Amino acid sequence: MKIATKTKLITCILPQGSGIDLVERLSREQGISSANVSAGRGRGAGPVGSIGAWDEIDMLTVTVPVERADEIFDFIFHVGGLDQPRGGIMFQQAVSPVTEFNLPHIEEPHAD
Repeated sequence: MKIATKTKLITCILPQGSGIDLVERLSREQGISSANVSAGRGRGAGPVGSIGAWDEIDMLTVTVPVERADEIFDFIFHVGGLDQPRGGIMFQQAVSPVTEFNLPHIEEPHAD
Protein backbone atom coordinates (compact mmCIF):
# COMPACT_ATOMS: atom_id res chain seq x y z
CA MET A 1 0.00 0.00 0.00
CA LYS A 2 1.30 3.42 -0.96
CA ILE A 3 -0.07 6.95 -0.52
CA ALA A 4 -0.13 8.98 -3.74
CA THR A 5 -0.17 12.71 -3.00
CA LYS A 6 -0.22 14.24 -6.50
CA THR A 7 -3.15 12.64 -8.24
CA LYS A 8 -5.82 13.61 -10.75
CA LEU A 9 -9.31 12.15 -11.04
CA ILE A 10 -10.60 11.79 -14.60
CA THR A 11 -14.37 11.44 -14.87
CA CYS A 12 -16.21 10.47 -18.07
CA ILE A 13 -19.89 10.22 -18.85
CA LEU A 14 -20.17 7.78 -21.75
CA PRO A 15 -22.84 6.02 -23.78
CA GLN A 16 -23.99 2.78 -22.15
CA GLY A 17 -21.73 -0.20 -22.77
CA SER A 18 -18.54 1.70 -23.61
CA GLY A 19 -16.97 1.93 -20.15
CA ILE A 20 -15.80 -1.66 -19.67
CA ASP A 21 -13.88 -1.67 -22.96
CA LEU A 22 -12.10 1.51 -21.89
CA VAL A 23 -11.13 -0.01 -18.52
CA GLU A 24 -9.69 -3.06 -20.29
CA ARG A 25 -7.74 -0.91 -22.75
CA LEU A 26 -6.44 1.36 -19.99
CA SER A 27 -5.11 -1.70 -18.20
CA ARG A 28 -3.71 -3.45 -21.26
CA GLU A 29 -2.30 -0.48 -23.18
CA GLN A 30 -1.50 2.08 -20.46
CA GLY A 31 -0.87 -0.04 -17.34
CA ILE A 32 -3.65 1.78 -15.46
CA SER A 33 -5.51 -0.34 -12.90
CA SER A 34 -7.30 2.42 -10.99
CA ALA A 35 -10.44 2.71 -13.14
CA ASN A 36 -14.05 2.05 -12.20
CA VAL A 37 -17.26 1.92 -14.21
CA SER A 38 -20.74 2.40 -12.86
CA ALA A 39 -24.10 2.69 -14.57
CA GLY A 40 -26.51 5.56 -14.34
CA ARG A 41 -28.94 7.73 -16.22
CA GLY A 42 -28.20 10.99 -17.93
CA ARG A 43 -29.19 13.24 -20.77
CA GLY A 44 -27.42 13.77 -24.04
CA ALA A 45 -25.04 10.78 -24.12
CA GLY A 46 -27.27 8.61 -26.28
CA PRO A 47 -28.11 8.51 -29.97
CA VAL A 48 -29.00 11.62 -31.94
CA GLY A 49 -32.61 12.55 -31.40
CA SER A 50 -32.65 11.60 -27.73
CA ILE A 51 -32.02 15.13 -26.47
CA GLY A 52 -34.33 15.65 -23.54
CA ALA A 53 -34.81 11.93 -23.00
CA TRP A 54 -33.08 10.03 -20.23
CA ASP A 55 -30.39 7.65 -21.49
CA GLU A 56 -28.57 4.84 -19.75
CA ILE A 57 -24.93 5.86 -19.34
CA ASP A 58 -21.61 4.52 -18.13
CA MET A 59 -19.68 6.64 -15.65
CA LEU A 60 -15.93 5.98 -15.85
CA THR A 61 -13.64 7.30 -13.12
CA VAL A 62 -9.90 6.79 -13.01
CA THR A 63 -7.19 8.16 -10.73
CA VAL A 64 -3.78 8.76 -12.27
CA PRO A 65 -0.51 10.36 -11.22
CA VAL A 66 -0.50 14.05 -12.08
CA GLU A 67 2.48 13.47 -14.42
CA ARG A 68 0.36 11.15 -16.62
CA ALA A 69 -2.98 12.96 -16.33
CA ASP A 70 -2.88 14.74 -19.70
CA GLU A 71 -1.59 11.62 -21.49
CA ILE A 72 -4.33 9.40 -20.04
CA PHE A 73 -6.98 12.08 -20.57
CA ASP A 74 -5.99 12.26 -24.26
CA PHE A 75 -5.98 8.45 -24.56
CA ILE A 76 -9.51 8.17 -23.12
CA PHE A 77 -10.73 11.10 -25.22
CA HIS A 78 -9.69 9.49 -28.51
CA VAL A 79 -10.00 5.76 -27.78
CA GLY A 80 -13.33 6.25 -25.98
CA GLY A 81 -14.84 8.18 -28.88
CA LEU A 82 -15.34 11.37 -26.90
CA ASP A 83 -13.90 13.24 -29.87
CA GLN A 84 -17.04 12.27 -31.83
CA PRO A 85 -20.42 14.02 -31.68
CA ARG A 86 -22.48 12.69 -28.75
CA GLY A 87 -19.51 10.62 -27.59
CA GLY A 88 -19.85 11.83 -24.01
CA ILE A 89 -18.22 14.35 -21.74
CA MET A 90 -15.16 14.26 -19.52
CA PHE A 91 -13.21 16.37 -17.07
CA GLN A 92 -10.31 16.06 -14.66
CA GLN A 93 -9.60 17.52 -11.26
CA ALA A 94 -7.00 17.36 -8.53
CA VAL A 95 -7.86 15.08 -5.61
CA SER A 96 -6.63 14.71 -2.07
CA PRO A 97 -4.03 12.03 -1.39
CA VAL A 98 -5.23 8.57 -2.37
CA THR A 99 -4.16 5.12 -1.29
CA GLU A 100 -2.70 3.16 -4.16
CA PHE A 101 -3.57 -0.54 -4.20
CA ASN A 102 -2.16 -2.84 -6.86
CA LEU A 103 -3.55 -6.25 -7.66
CA PRO A 104 -1.02 -9.01 -8.20
CA HIS A 105 -0.42 -10.03 -11.80
CA ILE A 106 -2.01 -13.42 -12.46
CA GLU A 107 -0.88 -15.35 -15.49
CA GLU A 108 -3.61 -16.52 -17.84
CA PRO A 109 -3.93 -20.31 -17.94
CA HIS A 110 -2.31 -21.79 -21.02
CA ALA A 111 -4.44 -23.90 -23.31
CA ASP A 112 -2.81 -27.29 -23.71
